[in-house]
Amino acid sequence: MTEYKKYCYWLDSNGFTSAKKVLEEKEIQGNNEAHLPCRVLKTSTELGYVAPSAWNGFCKRRTFWYWKSDKAEKFLVVSNKPMDIPGYKDPNTIVDSNFKPDRLPSQKEILELIELDEYRKRKPKGWDKPDAIEKDFYQIYFERYGATDSFDFEKLLKYHSANHANFIDPQFFENIKGEKAPYSISDSLYVCSSCLEFFNILGEKWPIKYVVPCIGAVKFAGLPMNHYFEVKTFGAVNSGGRVSAF
Repeated sequence: MTEYKKYCYWLDSNGFTSAKKVLEEKEIQGNNEAHLPCRVLKTSTELGYVAPSAWNGFCKRRTFWYWKSDKAEKFLVVSNKPMDIPGYKDPNTIVDSNFKPDRLPSQKEILELIELDEYRKRKPKGWDKPDAIEKDFYQIYFERYGATDSFDFEKLLKYHSANHANFIDPQFFENIKGEKAPYSISDSLYVCSSCLEFFNILGEKWPIKYVVPCIGAVKFAGLPMNHYFEVKTFGAVNSGGRVSAF
């Protein structure tokens, strides 16, 4: 996947309507994604649109973070090429990488991550309350994708939470030119709703982050399991102020 690259733009309703009209006038058609935001990450999807309603689709509980973020009610445009959209010069980009973390958290550190104040403050209501259908989904794909551990749903949910917590308040990160670059704290079977990090709903403050696709993005977007992608955010706002990605 050495050629993999996506450009991601968040537009308000008026901006999206205007941009789509210009594209259609140029006979450029995009794919409308109504249920699974991650599907626009497919290599074969040249241009994809994600409407707000898509975040209430198949992954509704898992992606409810969208509705508590500054992206709520906005439209997402994801393209294989940079786009000339008036007023939107700095998309975040997703590219292939050869990143490998020095280490991953222990079981004790997983529990510490989900107790972080900032994570608990931002966590949506209902995040910790999956339904039985979700449990079945995870168990099926846990076994289908060759897990060597026995299926433990409670453990899985803790890892899901810890992974998001690490992008909100990084405890496991690379130091790149004095900036934190947080990374996914486990492999694809143990992370959830990676679209939140890919599309800067979570971890938006960090100029660079390294994201492993969740099992949904592996299944529905065809992304490789356990592989880190680099998400670069231009004009990211971190604890030190406004900066440009490197």
